[in-house]
Amino acid sequence: MEAQQHEKLSQLIEDLTTSGQQVLNPEKLKELKKICKSSDDYIKQVYHLIMMQLNQEHAEIRLSAFQIANELFLRSHQFRILLISNFQEFLELTVESDFEQPLPPPKEIAQKLKEMAIKSIEQWHEKYGEAYKKLSLGYHFLKQVKKVDFQDLGARTQAERMREEERLKRLENINKMRVNKVDQEMEGVLQIPLF
Repeated sequence: MEAQQHEKLSQLIEDLTTSGQQVLNPEKLKELKKICKSSDDYIKQVYHLIMMQLNQEHAEIRLSAFQIANELFLRSHQFRILLISNFQEFLELTVESDFEQPLPPPKEIAQKLKEMAIKSIEQWHEKYGEAYKKLSLGYHFLKQVKKVDFQDLGARTQAERMREEERLKRLENINKMRVNKVDQEMEGVLQIPLF
């Protein structure tokens, strides 16, 4: 019986995260939550399955995995403990807290994931921040170090601003090189003696 439940959980997570839908299938989600209620072992398995899906290089899969994580975070102390124990990786995979690891495409889904994650993390902090020190630390890290504006969810994170600044610097350098090349060519033309 237990092996069947583990297999069922794996299949449910796979179905929920690879459906291509931005909204989770309510029947499958309900079935998943029902199984998770029956044992902490199932919560642990689902946590690991969700983290595997969050590591996929596809924003739609990550969005669905995040939505499942949010549902379970709000309902399960055991799930909160597991997620918060690995909160830094979770932040990197959902809110792009690491400048070196941008969220995967499609870009519009990645932006939606980031906004949804930031909003949820703020709600988690309001509801559970005092009980879970690492959650509170993660929230303050995003707010103070990464300069995430929880009030303006459409705002860019520091990583996005840094990427844009680097892009603009590269463009500026390219333009300077072009101007220098034209200057050198003009000097060469002007130095040719005329008879």
